[in-house]
Amino acid sequence: MLDRLVLLVVAVLGLTMPAALSAEARLASHRAVYVLTLGTAKANGVAAVEGAMSLDWQETCDGWTMAQRMRFQLFDSDGESIDNDITFSSWESRDGLSYRFTMRTLRNGEVADELRGRATLDGRGKGGKAVFTLPENEILELPPGTLFPTEHTLELIDGAKAGRRTLTRPVFDGASVEGAMEVNAVIAAVAAAEAAVPGAGKAAELVNGPSWRVRMAFFRMDDQRGSEPEYETTLRVFGNGVGTDFLFDYQEFSIKARLERLEMVPPPRC
Repeated sequence: MLDRLVLLVVAVLGLTMPAALSAEARLASHRAVYVLTLGTAKANGVAAVEGAMSLDWQETCDGWTMAQRMRFQLFDSDGESIDNDITFSSWESRDGLSYRFTMRTLRNGEVADELRGRATLDGRGKGGKAVFTLPENEILELPPGTLFPTEHTLELIDGAKAGRRTLTRPVFDGASVEGAMEVNAVIAAVAAAEAAVPGAGKAAELVNGPSWRVRMAFFRMDDQRGSEPEYETTLRVFGNGVGTDFLFDYQEFSIKARLERLEMVPPPRC
């Protein structure tokens, strides 16, 4: 059972990280560390989660890069555990039409999965293609309207600023060979700035502005309307792209990610 739940955790990685904003509101390049704990769980399922997640998000001269690592243990009600070490990295072009990705999953010290490839779109609002080099010769067609993660978050936050409450888009991140996922986002009203955000430390200025609570539900593109999502994610996202208070919600359990440390990274000199 725990093996299958780990696969669900892997699938949500690339689609829930904060990304870029429009040129009028630059993203703050930053590094963040989050503590992972168990949220809720059904009986006879996951009993505890212990671990951490790190995120290094940086603007570059030609796009944006993201490097993420999750190291955690899942414990079941019988005391059995699985050690997991998941790394994911990506690069996305400024025009939102080109994307590269790699992912590696270690389970109890052994390589359980490895993905690598690139994807392109034929233009804004058009479809495209994803070509994997691991596994070899895996080619996926991306449907019209597909977005990569950075472009998706751009629309999400710009929509939040404009007062929009929902956004539905197909999104491809390369975290699985099953293609784009339909992401249905519900955006809460803007929240007022807080005097202090736990974990921000000396980088408190990154999280002293307005923010929005966003809940995203992830569906397979071939799912019938009315079906249950594969998983859901809630986070608090600030106007500069920094994210806090993550909740990864699966059918059997949920994982909380609490901000522990935040660091500013200087923008590139181009």
